[in-house]
Amino acid sequence: MTDQDLLAGIVGHAYRNAPYLRAKYRNAGVDPADWSDGLFARLPFTTKDDLRLAYPEGLLAVERSEIAVVHESSGTTGEPTPAYFTRGDIDEWLERMLFNGVALTEQDVVLVKTPYSMLTTAHQMHGAAQRAGATVVPAGNRTELMPYSRALRLLRDYRVTVAYCMPVELMLFARRALDAGLDPAEDFPDLRAAVVNGEVLSPAKKRFLEELWSVTLFPDYGSTETTTLGGACACGTLHLWSDRFRFEVLDMASGRCTPHGTGELVVTSYHRRAMPIVRYRMGDIVTVTDASCPCGSDRPQVRVHGREADRFSVHGRELFPIDVEDVVYGALYGCEPVFWSGEVDGDRLALELEATESGIAEVRRRSGELAAALEGRLGMGSTISVVPPGTRMTLDRRTEQEAMFKPVYLRTRGQSGRGLDYTGTSQEN
Repeated sequence: MTDQDLLAGIVGHAYRNAPYLRAKYRNAGVDPADWSDGLFARLPFTTKDDLRLAYPEGLLAVERSEIAVVHESSGTTGEPTPAYFTRGDIDEWLERMLFNGVALTEQDVVLVKTPYSMLTTAHQMHGAAQRAGATVVPAGNRTELMPYSRALRLLRDYRVTVAYCMPVELMLFARRALDAGLDPAEDFPDLRAAVVNGEVLSPAKKRFLEELWSVTLFPDYGSTETTTLGGACACGTLHLWSDRFRFEVLDMASGRCTPHGTGELVVTSYHRRAMPIVRYRMGDIVTVTDASCPCGSDRPQVRVHGREADRFSVHGRELFPIDVEDVVYGALYGCEPVFWSGEVDGDRLALELEATESGIAEVRRRSGELAAALEGRLGMGSTISVVPPGTRMTLDRRTEQEAMFKPVYLRTRGQSGRGLDYTGTSQEN
């Protein structure tokens, strides 16, 4: 089938069967029954607000008896939103999950260290690993039954070969290992890779974690609403699954959509039946290119910069927290686990680094180099403080399960919301 055939099919399905989208398209004066090559570009976008307004079943496009599972987003950017899947939808997402370069086999043991509660993440890796014949260790994330001490024991005793988690989890694991007198790079010899998602990951932080654990990281990109949209190949390049989705890049200034460039990612699933995803604005600013990759894939490459709401300006240059993160971990490469958080005030950055007891002297020694790199690469003057472990990232068994949200590393002065804190408090301002 051609791209236009696939689009006509899924848009027609959404129009006929999803009440909210049918009303939305009618209000926009668009009739998908009268399909033409130019009609798709006239369809209104679907946004996170639409998902909330359509709650609970306005976007449901199949009979209730066909629904195999219901998930919800984490609510990081607002109220949680529902995501419905048929059995066919699940089969399609599990197949997609195995596209990445980690190449799971029946010899692998996969530790799943993301939430099973309502999100899709743990379920998609759990199912994909089983489909590949691998053994699954379903650890889950931050419950009182799974403190870091226990998760670390599982990682070692069951000879885990692949960890599935957020990048920050690898940093927390490493600190717990060091506290226990273990070397992450030496004392987990079976661990060969980690598939990571849930956070934007800078190239320097990826290298930092790979050096810390002596493994290869395979970033996965997606959301609960869409499941996986792209993953890293064997060469480390993040590719979009363009044979399963139509991707557009929305220029925020002009409102125009193009296949490549920098802007907000817009997603249409060719195959989603239970809850059609049609021109869904992800809220993520990305750069999409069709550059060639040594892996041989012709799928487009993507670099995820971050949420539009996280963008800030320094001397007229648009930046994201990932830009600061890349400088931080580039300057601190080879150190023991380090957590960072900061506040931007104009062109100034107040930066806090939380180090281990044994690594704090080295981080302080490199803080001057880091300040120079922030000035040279980003044009930001900085005040850097280095604090002892436990200041922000507490691994106390009583409180660690309370910190369920994704960490927020950087805020602008006066911005409300959570900061970087796993001490069991929400840090709302």
